[in-house]
Formats: sequence, structure tokens, C-alpha cells
Amino acid sequence: MSKLKPIRYDEFARKLRRAGYIPIRKNRHLIYFHQLKQITIPLPHKHPRDIPIGLLRKLIKEMRISIEEFNRL
Repeated sequence: MSKLKPIRYDEFARKLRRAGYIPIRKNRHLIYFHQLKQITIPLPHKHPRDIPIGLLRKLIKEMRISIEEFNRL
């Protein structure tokens, strides 16, 4: 099993775009959408700190990919 490290919000957004997600709305959270999978991922606004491991694991699970696949993006 791959190790998961905290990453910055902008780096996570970059990985979402590489995975085929497009930003569709910006209200309280930036919402990303994947056309083929029909999945929406809410991304909280940028904070000065990294995304906590628990939240990162939850977001990756919502993307329906493994941690290994996420690390390769």
C-alpha cells in the first residue's frame, strides 16, 4: 500500500484536472466534475495549510481511484 502524504490544495486541484475533472462551480467550495464517471468532488477553499490526511483519503475515495493511482497523477 502506498504512503499518503498531506498535499497543498492547489496541488490536489492540479491532480483533479489531470484525472479529467473540470471545475464547474465556485461558491463555498470549488466543485469539480468528471464527465464520464458522473462524479462531483467538492474542494474546500484554499487554506494556508495542507489538506489533512483524513480529508485527502475521503476525497480520493470519492474519486473512485486507489491511493497508488492518485500518487501517479
